[in-house]
Amino acid sequence: MKPLPWQREVWATVASSIGEQRLGHALLLAGPDGAGKRHFAGCITAALWCRQPAADGSACGQCADCLQVASGAHSGYFPVQVEDGKRDISIEQVRVLSEKLTMTQYDGRAKVAIIEPADALNVNGVNALLKTIEEPTPGSHLLLISARPQALAATLRSRCQRLRLPAPGREVALDWLRKTAGGKHDDATLSAALDHAFGAPLKAAALLEGAGLALRSDWSRGLLDLVNGRGEPALIAAAINDADPVGWLHWLYGWLGRLLRLRITATADDDAVLVGLATRLPAELLDRYIAEVQASLPRLHGAADRKLLIESLLIGWLALLARAGRPAQNR
Repeated sequence: MKPLPWQREVWATVASSIGEQRLGHALLLAGPDGAGKRHFAGCITAALWCRQPAADGSACGQCADCLQVASGAHSGYFPVQVEDGKRDISIEQVRVLSEKLTMTQYDGRAKVAIIEPADALNVNGVNALLKTIEEPTPGSHLLLISARPQALAATLRSRCQRLRLPAPGREVALDWLRKTAGGKHDDATLSAALDHAFGAPLKAAALLEGAGLALRSDWSRGLLDLVNGRGEPALIAAAINDADPVGWLHWLYGWLGRLLRLRITATADDDAVLVGLATRLPAELLDRYIAEVQASLPRLHGAADRKLLIESLLIGWLALLARAGRPAQNR
């Protein structure tokens, strides 16, 4: 299992630590969704067990241990995620993990736990995990994955070695997408997917499968229609609610963040329509609206009426446009 092209520099440091048997007990893999954090965790896991590593320390991907890692069936591999129907990672899950990490591997080799997303740990789960980190079992490694490392308790962050895994530059990402797509998509489509994935190549690759890209294009068109005085919030909200309301809200949060960044970092290669919109919207008003969207995320996962919540946010978008001095009138 090889690290992704934009991860090679970080990998060189990690591979050196593995080769010298000084890899940290608790690592925090931080970076945006779709940048390859889970893949990098898999690279670390496989490298710890691979019997025929490559010159750069990465796993061969062919030996019995590598194949077991790829299938998730290795005896020393313990994934921890939010269970179906739950909202967080519980103390019970952490206790079970801690017990497994105390068991000795039959061959004496490493044990690896991957906790994703680490920011889903509840308070009691964090406290239980701290005990495991403070009293580590020899040969055990905790890999915590998070796109929101600041959401983790400070006591937990301070006890982990942080590995920053950012998304690559645009040209690197496009080159990787071209190779991954194998000629199935032209550059315009790949570029659009990358835009809707907010620069994260693995997320862009996922959008190219199925209807993900077309759906996000519709979402973007709906917001821009409201900018130009077209469309009705109620009708747009109904269509979103029928398709993927949770996905839309997460996409909206990223789309607004992109507008905020374009106010500062816009280049000639960026979408002129979005750049123009970004420069028209006062940063203070945009920040306030982004905070409103962020506060709506837990409500959408709860018992709130999703359609009404989405409609309210779209009306809020119209209000933002009006307060910016460019009111969008519905027709």
